[in-house]
Amino acid sequence: MVAVVPVFIAIANWSFLYGIPHAVLVEADTKPERGELNKVCSVAGATIAQVHSGTDLSLVRAGEVWLILDPGRKRARLTMPDCQVHSVAAPKVGSTMDRVAAGGYLLYRGDNGSLAYAATSLKKPVTLSAPAQPSYWNPVLSDDGAALVWLDRKPMHSGLRPHRLRIRHLRDGREETIALKHSARDQLELIGAVSHGGPFTVAQYRNKIFSYDIHGQKIRGPIEPSEIYNARWGFRWVKGGWVAWDGYREDGRHRIVWALPTGRGTIVIPRGRGIEALSLAADGSFIAASVSTNLNIGSTNSAVFLVRTDNNEEVYRRYLPMYARTRLAFIGTRYLAMTRSENEQSFVDVYRIPNVEK
Repeated sequence: MVAVVPVFIAIANWSFLYGIPHAVLVEADTKPERGELNKVCSVAGATIAQVHSGTDLSLVRAGEVWLILDPGRKRARLTMPDCQVHSVAAPKVGSTMDRVAAGGYLLYRGDNGSLAYAATSLKKPVTLSAPAQPSYWNPVLSDDGAALVWLDRKPMHSGLRPHRLRIRHLRDGREETIALKHSARDQLELIGAVSHGGPFTVAQYRNKIFSYDIHGQKIRGPIEPSEIYNARWGFRWVKGGWVAWDGYREDGRHRIVWALPTGRGTIVIPRGRGIEALSLAADGSFIAASVSTNLNIGSTNSAVFLVRTDNNEEVYRRYLPMYARTRLAFIGTRYLAMTRSENEQSFVDVYRIPNVEK
């Protein structure tokens, strides 16, 4: 009995700390690897930057991907078809949430928390000042890089504070205000602006998406992807449709949902994994995604896959090491950039997506 006790304790500890949680929280992913992608070029010493670029596929349609280059942790843009790397005049990467626009426009926060704006037309970044008495200043950069846009509240004698959009033109500092025809009691967040003239994309807690024009009128929505936990963390418009995914989820299986001119579909990610990155081709024909474990137990592999949106068919899948956390991004319609690590060096590989007959 004395000899058996340590073994029993070890088995019990393993069961409670690993075996039972793993059995409950992790599902097996049994889909086979399939398909081939043709690599057309590679950039050594680079990773794809995790940036915010609005909701209207502006970077994808412009045919560029933002990179972080080593050494120096500098920002750059990758364009096709010649795999050209263009430097961006901005400080090295720090602890900042970037917002970017095609053509080299960048909105970022410095080490002291101040907001700054960089552009290819400027010799150096410009520090931006907050508006007078802002309730909460978290502006987005318009897709054309020409304006800052943020949500504000208008004080009223009744105590209500209706929502309004504030726009600052970066060329001359001029500001304008748009009253939103939306209930003052709703919780809203601005997640995209095509230009200073709109349309503007707003998420309502917890799972509604709208678009407004320059007059504050709703022109799209509400879109309600009910299977998604909160679409403000993962949403893209495309002409005639949209894609939403669980950029974050408290519990349950992560999902990707779309309603596009090509078709409708849903992808359910097996338990124990989260969506690391997702990108939509400029014409809406393909969705590319990478998933990685969101747990610190087990040995769950990461995966990268490519799906046709017209028939929900996977045309490419590869399994990767547990913590690969692959970033990826479409460049236009037929190029896909993905990060890769090899011998402690990082690469960004660009692949050509094969034409698929309808």
